[in-house]
Amino acid sequence: AQLREKMAFFWHGHFACRTQNSFFAQELLHIVRTNALGSFADMLKAVSKSPAMLQFLNNQQNRKSHPNENFAREVMELFTMGRGNYTENDVKEAARAFTGWSFNAKGEFLFRKKQHDTGSKTFLGRTGNYDGDDILNILLENKQTANYISRKIYRYFVNDNVDEKNQQWLSSRFYSNNYDIARLLED
Repeated sequence: AQLREKMAFFWHGHFACRTQNSFFAQELLHIVRTNALGSFADMLKAVSKSPAMLQFLNNQQNRKSHPNENFAREVMELFTMGRGNYTENDVKEAARAFTGWSFNAKGEFLFRKKQHDTGSKTFLGRTGNYDGDDILNILLENKQTANYISRKIYRYFVNDNVDEKNQQWLSSRFYSNNYDIARLLED
């Protein structure tokens, strides 16, 4: 399982996180290893709801009366689209959508409905009564996410000097195959 382990190592760096809770760290590593060659969409959603990531990016403090933007910003900047592909307003609106995302003492994901901002939000040019799952889905529908991830994988496995034509082909392949990591890595 060398390729799986190499990809798990890549995703561990991509979804960088620090936690003092060893059980939370184990769960995050399990998510990464399990999905290393699977669906990026599934992995993104699982990582985003993991207690390690929610804690690390301060989403426990994200409430409708006082949105915390850290989690929303990092989901866009580091995990999906990359810096410069969203506005500051997109960060604010996404933070509102992620309000109420939390976890209990056992590390189980909780959606705290009373802490969630139920108002209309405009995110990446779309308006609706979005929650965190909606934001993740909109990010996955945006081809820039496939471009950002495939570019990082290209640089990790092939070369720091990216061949734009090849990378764009990989990006299109990744997107059209619904973020299937194994299909992206096929010859």
